[in-house]
Amino acid sequence: MSEKRLILPNDANGFIVEEIKNRLSQGLTVTIAFGGNSMLPTIDGSRDLVELAETKGELHCGEVYLFVFRGRCVVHRLLRINGDEYVFRGDNNRYTEKVGRDAVLARLVAVKHSNGSVESCDTRQWRCKSRRASVLRTLKNLPYAWFGSSQRRWQRWVYISILLALMWAPVGGLGIQLDSMVLNIRLDHLLHASVYLPFVFFIMDFGHMRPRGYVLHWLSGLLFAAVTEAGQLLLFYRGFDPSDLVANFIGVTLGWLLVLLLKYKRQ
Repeated sequence: MSEKRLILPNDANGFIVEEIKNRLSQGLTVTIAFGGNSMLPTIDGSRDLVELAETKGELHCGEVYLFVFRGRCVVHRLLRINGDEYVFRGDNNRYTEKVGRDAVLARLVAVKHSNGSVESCDTRQWRCKSRRASVLRTLKNLPYAWFGSSQRRWQRWVYISILLALMWAPVGGLGIQLDSMVLNIRLDHLLHASVYLPFVFFIMDFGHMRPRGYVLHWLSGLLFAAVTEAGQLLLFYRGFDPSDLVANFIGVTLGWLLVLLLKYKRQ
């Protein structure tokens, strides 16, 4: 098969798309440098070249394709097919792209690495490498899938409801020896700190937040902990304990520090 090499800009203007389609329809392969790091570690977009061929017949999950998404040419892996919707994701990306069949232009057939080696995408070695990268990315994405911003919108209310129930419900009849010691710490103090540990995580917006926002979330956690503990003064079956309040504050503060550490590692 003959080859025509193109250097593909990010914008998928009509001329570029039609030029790719014309060359592929003639039985030619097209080699492009698409840039970016969205396909690491399988493809280094800033150094490697990708060789593309015409897509014939059905698309297959697990293979890499060139497609147009929101005015940009993208080289990503096909995750699944939902009817007429094709879902793609880069091996180094958290988010997916959903396009129609007509947006898919070509299939990846080989990767030309910067050291001069050529890696065919039809070999068992490439398939194993691709499967491993896809599985690792899926595992890395699980925390975001379970506790992403959209999930936390309803999880925070479930958490607060459970927290209020634990703080204000009668627990004396459960038979738990709250005055027992665990690691030289009273069990009830340990439980108080533990239940407030995820407070800031559930209420915080991890988007574009200024440093002042983090402090406000921490202060709101302390205020909530104080209100829930002080509310026990109105309950005849519960008692207010300043040491429990300190444990609440410690739990909120430790959770807040963990959130800051998580945010710092993501940057």
